[in-house]
Amino acid sequence: MRRDQMLMEAILGQLLQSPEPLVGTSSIAQRLNVELPVIRHHLHLLQDKGLVQESENGAWRLTNQGHDYMEGSPEQGVSLNLPSQ
Repeated sequence: MRRDQMLMEAILGQLLQSPEPLVGTSSIAQRLNVELPVIRHHLHLLQDKGLVQESENGAWRLTNQGHDYMEGSPEQGVSLNLPSQ
């Protein structure tokens, strides 16, 4: 499965805009109208970057680093793009 940078940004946006601190994977999938396995894959990629964390019950939250990324420009936070090889 290919990584979709725009989808990762949309997932982060959903977590940031949520009135609840924890959001379930299926809720994110419904809100973005994307299949559940695709959302799971991208949440794990975001977790690899330290931007989100999964709770014991399977819901997700933005980490402090995730908030920093969303509040600033990618140059100030953590870029989701990999360096060119």
